[in-house]
Amino acid sequence: MTRTMEKKAQPRFRKQILIPAEHGSWSWLFVPYLVGVGVAGTYSLATFLVLVAGLSVFLMRQPGMVWSRARAGRGRRSDGPIAARLLVILGLTAVLSLAGLLFLGVTDILWLTIPTVVIVILYLTAAVSRHTNARVLWMEIVGAAGLALMAPAVMIAADGHIAPAAWSVYFLLAWQNILSVFYVRQRIADTHQREGSRRLTLIGDMVGVTAVIAAAALGYVPWLVVLPFFGFLLRAIWTYRQPRPIPVIKKFGFTEVAVQLISGFVIVLSYWL
Repeated sequence: MTRTMEKKAQPRFRKQILIPAEHGSWSWLFVPYLVGVGVAGTYSLATFLVLVAGLSVFLMRQPGMVWSRARAGRGRRSDGPIAARLLVILGLTAVLSLAGLLFLGVTDILWLTIPTVVIVILYLTAAVSRHTNARVLWMEIVGAAGLALMAPAVMIAADGHIAPAAWSVYFLLAWQNILSVFYVRQRIADTHQREGSRRLTLIGDMVGVTAVIAAAALGYVPWLVVLPFFGFLLRAIWTYRQPRPIPVIKKFGFTEVAVQLISGFVIVLSYWL
């Protein structure tokens, strides 16, 4: 009887401790990585280490939240030790991956520490905001922009040094991720019959396509990359005209991932033409 109770009392691993609840955020990580590999046109141990490091950092968010909630008494107390161990394992994996990149001579990867620090500061600032809706929105925007750093990271790893193209690709992928945040939030708001930020979504897409056109005119990005951003704008106009509830959430998620992949393919193609 006692042994049975002890077994029940033992903390058990649940995927919710490790896997982020926002399943769509996976595309914000992997699409920039795939675009970076595609533009670089090569794959190596260094680019694989970037994937390991980026994935480790990405996965740290969920156990970090679980651990903080458990300590604050707002979650399962038994999840705290498991989340703490996961944080240590993932943190060590990220550090060892970075050490491997430096050992391989990819020292220019350290340039990404500057935007990373800025993004972390913005993320923490949003996290302590008292306005819940604004806090969640800004945390998603900053997080989406941060995950887009996978593109320049893998390009630096592939080339061995930083090049202007790495920053231009980051500019495109960061905008793509951010516009996805606005669109997904609006569709979810429509589904739950909430007001949402319809005008903000449209303005964001208008600014996005204008910024990309300006970058193309100045020669920073190829003209072909304007095409997917123009498509995003048309989608925002379609959403702006009237509420567009999501019929099937799983199908919507896969559709959004497909849109991100198609846009990423166009970006890669534009740099190869």
